[in-house]
Amino acid sequence: MPVRIVDVAMPVYFFHIRGGPADVEAAEGLEFPDDDAARRAALAGARSLIAADVLDGMLNLDSRIDVADEGGSTLFSVPFASAVSAG
Repeated sequence: MPVRIVDVAMPVYFFHIRGGPADVEAAEGLEFPDDDAARRAALAGARSLIAADVLDGMLNLDSRIDVADEGGSTLFSVPFASAVSAG
């Protein structure tokens, strides 16, 4: 019996950076299976941006990543301050 492959489109998420020296609008979206996967990716992205800033001698935890759907509606935000702990 042949295997039937179904092409299921995943949702597209846009990661916009807010609160820094300049807001950055994502021109292209990224596909993730669900909001949780997109939230994990946004958290990893925030941590990466924070690390790059620290290497440049700066630390701005007032920024955030707004995650929007294809229609432009913000689904959730990941504040940089929530991406790190003062452990």
